[in-house]
Amino acid sequence: IRDSGHGAPPAAPHPGYGPPLQPHPGLAGPQDMLAGRWARLGAAILDSLILAVISVPAILFSIRWDRMQESIESGEPIADPLELYNVPRLMVGYAIAFAVGFAYYTVMHAKWGQTVGKKALGIRVVSAADHSAVSWGQAIGRQAFVYAITVVTTALNFFAAAGALLGLLGLLDTAWILWDQRRQALHDKVAGTLVVKAAPWTPDPYAKS
Repeated sequence: IRDSGHGAPPAAPHPGYGPPLQPHPGLAGPQDMLAGRWARLGAAILDSLILAVISVPAILFSIRWDRMQESIESGEPIADPLELYNVPRLMVGYAIAFAVGFAYYTVMHAKWGQTVGKKALGIRVVSAADHSAVSWGQAIGRQAFVYAITVVTTALNFFAAAGALLGLLGLLDTAWILWDQRRQALHDKVAGTLVVKAAPWTPDPYAKS
């Protein structure tokens, strides 16, 4: 039987490979996963407001309102700022505020990698070495560095030069993220931690298996 046609119709042209696939957000480079500086600032402010609920009443409780009223009525300024405070109450108030603050940051970072502020801003603390969950030692060391500066600065506030020097160290600790390549504060470097984005598609090292 002879074929009366001219063969099978030509095949349709190959549609090509289409546009290149976009990488999954979870595969972004390490620099893209670092927490933004504004996010860290926002988280710090929110956490400070939460802790102020405890610290502010403690300080107000230690003020000698009668001594303040005397100064106002007499028009004589108070030469020694300590005269405005019941010092034992002030020390107890500061001790309570520091203890609660230290526990707040340490426990939340060790258990979940996030304080309330960090969770609200979508960031978390991880180990700088491998982005795993931070250990209790890292969480304690991280906060101990911050609070050591805070406690000593508060104690030395009555000695202008020493207090100002420690205050500058506290500012330097926080400001370090402005020029550091990994956006680490000094307390991050001391503890070996890193603050990263906690986006839904990123692995959560604190998730229970």
